[in-house]
Amino acid sequence: MQYPLYATVRAGREYSKQWPEQAELNSLFVDSKVILLTSLTARVMPLSALCCAAIQYWFLGVEFVPQILAMCLLLASLPLQGWYWLGVRSATPLPPAVAAWYQQVRQKMLQQGIELAAIKAPGCYRDLALLLRKAYQQLDKAFVKEWL
Repeated sequence: MQYPLYATVRAGREYSKQWPEQAELNSLFVDSKVILLTSLTARVMPLSALCCAAIQYWFLGVEFVPQILAMCLLLASLPLQGWYWLGVRSATPLPPAVAAWYQQVRQKMLQQGIELAAIKAPGCYRDLALLLRKAYQQLDKAFVKEWL
């Protein structure tokens, strides 16, 4: 049995790996910034939580252990919150303007002779991430500058 929270967090981690890390996308989509901050917090927050717990335990003592544990759990859960948001975002349908742009880029890629998987219903941000990643990998810079 798969739990929805775990599945959403796992989908967010996969989506963060699928999203292309390109400077042009930073001003167009908030996803790039959230992925950067989530990866940073995943590296920094566990150690930061332990250091904060040790310092608080040193100065406050045994009486404040419940508060120290609550604060550690909050700090350690920050990457999970980012991955959860990314998991929800990856399954979100594209807005009409972005969906039209997605279709235009897809048609241009098909005209260039690039094989793409058949699209399903309206498309979501995960589909956009995969399309953009393939565009950056297989197309020249002129095409990317024209469409991004």
